[in-house]
Amino acid sequence: MLRKLIQTCLMISVSVLFLTGQSGDEVARIQIDYEPVERVLASYVNEHGYVDYAGLKKNPKDLDTFIAQISQVSPASHPALFPTREAKLAYWINAYNAWMLRLVVRHYPVKKVTSIGLIPHGVFLWRRIRLGGRKMSLRHLENGIIRKQFGDPRIHFALNCASIGCPRLPQKIFHPERLEEQLEAAAREFNNQDRYVRVEAASGRLVLSKIYDWYEEDFISEENGPSNRKVTVQDYVRRYLSPARRQRLDGMEKVHIVFRDYDWGLNDQAARRNGTNLTSSNYNSKPPPASSTIKTVPCASILLVGGKG
Repeated sequence: MLRKLIQTCLMISVSVLFLTGQSGDEVARIQIDYEPVERVLASYVNEHGYVDYAGLKKNPKDLDTFIAQISQVSPASHPALFPTREAKLAYWINAYNAWMLRLVVRHYPVKKVTSIGLIPHGVFLWRRIRLGGRKMSLRHLENGIIRKQFGDPRIHFALNCASIGCPRLPQKIFHPERLEEQLEAAAREFNNQDRYVRVEAASGRLVLSKIYDWYEEDFISEENGPSNRKVTVQDYVRRYLSPARRQRLDGMEKVHIVFRDYDWGLNDQAARRNGTNLTSSNYNSKPPPASSTIKTVPCASILLVGGKG
């Protein structure tokens, strides 16, 4: 029973009717089998989200198998396979993370994902990936599909750009049946790790990942209560803080938001063992203004709108 349940969660399967002029009605069974990418995540990603790229490069069969499937099938090309919002969003998140792995493996060894390609950040800009038979860039997948179509800021805690500054790459895929639970868990984890969010009561600073700067519009787009007051970045962060951290934040008379410099170092297990690619502790050196928070830099002023592509 348990095995059957697991297999159900790992596979999306439907029967699609095709009409042909010669042989009449034919039923073709189309499947996306998630077991190969599940094996990749379980075998080559550790509990901290760091990847054994060297090992994966030596044995890419499972990753290539999954990439071959999603290259031909997507919610856009086969909508019947993805009947719910959760099924669609889970597919796109898993596709982003899988293609990111594939692009790094293809060019490994590299120290930074941003060094892949002829120009900085080129890995996000070029139409290098294929989903549902359509070529696109990682930038379009994130901004033109995931952000535009779903409007869920928690995706920023699920998409992994193979960098230390990114949220942890999980050892399991995102499942449609558990997506809400998984996104909530990812948000809580991200906002309670000092390398992404730190509440400094003594200095009155709320030190945030650069993700909150690049994607500010996503986090403040929700309404907060009957007054229709827009949620601020600080409000959004507070929602996911642990009780102890929330109490520390609430006890601060003034809150100065400071954004940590983004660490583009590769999330590589080998680099970590060698003592390199450690998480940066640098912050944007903006002096706090007279107001309670520091004004963020608009995303549109950055070459990569949305930072990661």
